[in-house]
Amino acid sequence: MMAKGFSEQEKHVIRDKLYEEGKALFSQYGLKKTSISQITKAVGIAQGSFYLFFTSKEELYFDILEQEEAEMKAELLPLLSSGMTPDILKEILLIGLKQFEERPFFKNMLMGDDMEVLMRKLPADRLHAHITNDQDAFYPFIQKWKQEGILKEGKPDVIVGMIRAFFTIILHKKEIGEDIYPETAELLADCIANGIIVSKGE
Repeated sequence: MMAKGFSEQEKHVIRDKLYEEGKALFSQYGLKKTSISQITKAVGIAQGSFYLFFTSKEELYFDILEQEEAEMKAELLPLLSSGMTPDILKEILLIGLKQFEERPFFKNMLMGDDMEVLMRKLPADRLHAHITNDQDAFYPFIQKWKQEGILKEGKPDVIVGMIRAFFTIILHKKEIGEDIYPETAELLADCIANGIIVSKGE
C-alpha cells in the first residue's frame, strides 16, 4: 500500500504531531518498546506514511532529543553570559542537571539503554554533527572568559568535553548510589567550576 501524498501544509502539521506523539510514547515506553505503528496510530496516518518524514524511529527519537537539548540550551546558555565565578558556574551546572532529570523524555532515556541503541543505529556523521553543534554553542563563552582573564589554562575542546561529561553522571546514578548521588554531583560540579574559572584572589 503506497503512502498517501500530503500538501506542504499537511506535512508541516504531521511532522509536528510526529514529534509530539513520538516524544510522549518514547517518554513513557522508551525507544525499544515504542513501535512505528504506535506512533502513526497516535498521529492518525498510515504506517507507510511515516517514511515520508523519517527513515527510522531512531531518527525521529534523535530529532526529539536534539529539540529537547535545544530548549535546555535556550534556558541555560544566557546564564553563562553574566559575570562568571566558580560558584555561578557550579550553580548553572546543577540547574542543568536538574532540568535534565525533570524532563520525562530524558528521564526515560537515562533509565534504559536507548542511548546504546542510538549509537548503533544512527550514522556516525549524524552523531559527529551533534557533538560539533554542542561544541559550537559553548565556544563563544569560553572565548569570552579567556578574554576576561577568568578562564584557567586549557584547550577549549577539553573544557567542552568536561562540561558534556558532567551530565553523563546521570547515567551512573545507580552505580554511584542514589543516597550519595546529589552530594557526588555537587562535588563534581564544584571541581569542574573551580578547574575552569579563576577564583577571586587567585
